[in-house]
Amino acid sequence: MFMSWHEYTVFLLESIGIYNRDLMLHYYRKIKKFMIWYQLKYGIMEKDIPDTAEPKLESQKKAISWRRIARAIEKNDFYLRRLSFAQTKNDDRILMELIHKWDNLLNKNTITDDIKLQKIIQENF
Repeated sequence: MFMSWHEYTVFLLESIGIYNRDLMLHYYRKIKKFMIWYQLKYGIMEKDIPDTAEPKLESQKKAISWRRIARAIEKNDFYLRRLSFAQTKNDDRILMELIHKWDNLLNKNTITDDIKLQKIIQENF
């Protein structure tokens, strides 16, 4: 049996929460902001978010979908740039707190395609 992208997103968040509740809550808060922005800007309620959107629009960050949200989590996109968020000083502070609290969150062997996150890893390990 296959999951919908919505179900898969929830599964990913719950899976992260089993091992690191703080990280799960970080993702949850940012995803909630993403959804509120789409609701205010386009009137799209959470219940109306499609499972998928046109792939080209998703890659251009012009469409909301559960697939786009799940892919951001899959890619360990801490700042959620794939959802159009920018890196902030507050996110950097949260990341450093998580690193010190959960030393297994990031280490010199962490694989990520996020260049700014790679820089933080190199500077701290």
